[in-house]
Amino acid sequence: MIAYTNYTDNELTTLIHNGDEPAFSELYNRYWLELYDTAYMRLRNKEQVEDIIQDIFVRLWIRRAELEIENPQAYLHTAVRFRVLNYVERGAAHESFFEPFETMAHSPSSADERILEKELLDLVQAYIESLPEKRKQIFLMHVKENLSTKEIAERLNISQKTVQNQLGTTMHGLHTRIAPIIIAIATASAAGVLPE
Repeated sequence: MIAYTNYTDNELTTLIHNGDEPAFSELYNRYWLELYDTAYMRLRNKEQVEDIIQDIFVRLWIRRAELEIENPQAYLHTAVRFRVLNYVERGAAHESFFEPFETMAHSPSSADERILEKELLDLVQAYIESLPEKRKQIFLMHVKENLSTKEIAERLNISQKTVQNQLGTTMHGLHTRIAPIIIAIATASAAGVLPE
């Protein structure tokens, strides 16, 4: 009998790619609790979290032949962040999703705050990564390269109005889903609540 527990994550994903069910079970057993805890910290809803974890692994199995995963643990955690973000975008996240960030903005500084800040940045990154490719490209050109809508339009050979619409949609998404948390953190930082 093969001792799948001795295999590395990458060896397991190679076996999974070829349809090896016991390898898939080993990967699931190796990470389901870790992923559950990660999602539960954000959503605080047992049913939602169970749905997320189950769906991630079902999709992994269904798409096993087409996926090329270099770091299975990172892949699974990124998948969790995307799914959590989807719940937030649909307004389905439990209110407690926002509590850690509100607490961070109004409590004395602690080591946990830096961790929460990183979680927030990860969430923003997940939002950006979830954008359609063209919209993400426009947003990054505007934010990272500091290009105007006219410059972006010229570079991508599209209308300036299209660029403006795409940026508007992205910014609206950030405003309604992510910005309130960022503002709370920035306000607390400016007031000297957060550590430098």
